[in-house]
Amino acid sequence: MPSRSEGRESSSRRSRSRRNRSRHRDHHRHHRTRSRNRAKQGEKNFPAAVCNMLAIVLVCTSLAEPKWISLQGGGCVVEEAPLTNLGTYEFFYPGKFLEREHDFSDQSFEGIVYQYGPNIKDKMVNCVTYKSVLLMKTVIAFCFLAIFSSLVAFVLDLTSPKNRPCKLLQRNAIPSIITVILSVVINLFCYWLTTEVESLQKQTKHHPGSKVIVDFDVSFYLVTAAGGLSVIATAFNCLRRHPVYEDNQGEALLDDYDGMDVLPPLPVPDPHILNLTPPPAYTP
Repeated sequence: MPSRSEGRESSSRRSRSRRNRSRHRDHHRHHRTRSRNRAKQGEKNFPAAVCNMLAIVLVCTSLAEPKWISLQGGGCVVEEAPLTNLGTYEFFYPGKFLEREHDFSDQSFEGIVYQYGPNIKDKMVNCVTYKSVLLMKTVIAFCFLAIFSSLVAFVLDLTSPKNRPCKLLQRNAIPSIITVILSVVINLFCYWLTTEVESLQKQTKHHPGSKVIVDFDVSFYLVTAAGGLSVIATAFNCLRRHPVYEDNQGEALLDDYDGMDVLPPLPVPDPHILNLTPPPAYTP
């Protein structure tokens, strides 16, 4: 009888030990899974994504805004009315020059006529030269490149990429840096454009003593603000702490260890063995 009770006690102790080990393994498995999920969520950079999204909105608004350059005091005319602003919408159409004349000292000068739309009335007189049109079309192209680079940065910051090249692009904020460079290039081309337009307006002004003013307008400052937001997005990515070593191998080893948690159950002792009588006492 004592041996049978001792066998039951040892069996219950083993079952309790198995339950404790199982609970311990489940607890650690849950902790590891939660830590890995937290690490994966930590790769997403929502503040940088918001800045990139706002940069896209600003650049798109600058393209839609009809005020890139303001004009005052020159000879720029559209449908016999002075034109006070130049925008990108006048240069999306592949326009053409109808009349060109460079001798402004000649009294018979009729002006430089640029048709910017399909309608025969869509004409600008003494507003732009061939170089000015080329500069504005270049600005439009760089704006689309800035939208694309900001969109790439937004997607990378929001989706937490898994492959190594995309992860390096996100952590080093390469698309946001490209957007900053493009915004600076756009502003430089805008400055070059204003000098060309100002030179033409001074040559075509109606009165010799009138003052010609050619300045930046709303869209220029919108692109500048988009570049500033891209700088902030770059700071959010570059100043953030990232793990030095990749944890792909560690996760694989942990997954293998989780698979080893399911061990085969211990064999149940035979009740006949438990009922055996103990051997006789040793006699020298």
